[in-house]
Amino acid sequence: MADSVIDLENINVFFEQEGQTIKAVNDVTIHVNKGDIYGVVGYSGAGKSTLVRVINLLQKPTAGKVVVNGETLFEKDDQTNAKIVDTKQLRTKRRQIGMIFQHFNLLEERTVIQNIEFALKHSDQKEKEIVARAQKLLDLVGLGDRGKAFPAQLSGGQQQRVAIARALANDPEILISDEATSALDPKNTIQILDLLKRVNEELGLTVVLITHEMDAVKRIANKVAVMSDGKIIERGSIVDVFTNPQYPLTKELIGTAGESEKARKILATHPVQSADDQWELLHLTYTGPSVIDPVVTELYQKFDVEVSIIFGNVDELQGVPVGTLFVTMTGAAANRQKAIQYLHDQKIGVSKIEKEAAK
Repeated sequence: MADSVIDLENINVFFEQEGQTIKAVNDVTIHVNKGDIYGVVGYSGAGKSTLVRVINLLQKPTAGKVVVNGETLFEKDDQTNAKIVDTKQLRTKRRQIGMIFQHFNLLEERTVIQNIEFALKHSDQKEKEIVARAQKLLDLVGLGDRGKAFPAQLSGGQQQRVAIARALANDPEILISDEATSALDPKNTIQILDLLKRVNEELGLTVVLITHEMDAVKRIANKVAVMSDGKIIERGSIVDVFTNPQYPLTKELIGTAGESEKARKILATHPVQSADDQWELLHLTYTGPSVIDPVVTELYQKFDVEVSIIFGNVDELQGVPVGTLFVTMTGAAANRQKAIQYLHDQKIGVSKIEKEAAK
């Protein structure tokens, strides 16, 4: 693909364990374009970290094809021997791919600036250039005055900033973040995510964000893939996936499933005063300039249905306003059907929610 910087095609990573084949990654294809912040999200054991380690061949696939910046690093199908770049080429390629992890992996006996300089020890830069480069990166991550400190003197968030600076030392084109915020408190998590977004924009970095936290993806990613049991079950733009999730796991990760249950519980204590076949529980989603309140008001006048709002929320994804409402719609079945079609025509997503728990 013309704009891709990472192409993983039909990747399998299988392990033999106690006579059984463990399919850690099972026939996964993924394309990441230049400048993307591409989130890969799923619960522990989904295969996210194994997949991301394939990009720089820290984990060699059982089968598949790995292409980075148009160069094939690995290729193998089930019937042929693997083709892999030589060690020197691979070492060069890995320097173009920075990585940060949940545990910061800093050298405790070295100062902050020495940790960054260490990443440049195999470069052809002179000592003064290495020191200047390390200081510039410390300034970039907001720790310009902490170069002489040791890692133990820094907070977790500050240590992760050092790890990011170190990952940027060789001026990579790709930055992989593997659960890099999992060990941080909410405040530091937000600061690190915002820093990743800033280096993406200012340095033109492509970022692959591995996480089990959908809020992290929502905050900075423009694309997302959802993994489960070694497979990608859903992918797309962040707006599309958040506003129209297709799989129960995606709904669970996003929180839609929990919000649906919340709506049911509210209705259990404040039941609808109508026959059961005369009303339904709906989840409405809308994006961009759509304004839901006037549309809801119009439904009574146009279709003789009553709509009561249970609760709602407005968020912003990639600069696009995204709204959600949980409502009850009461009226004759034919009128409700017409009203729902009208909402669809207004580009408002409508999902019917099972209401048994609300009785």
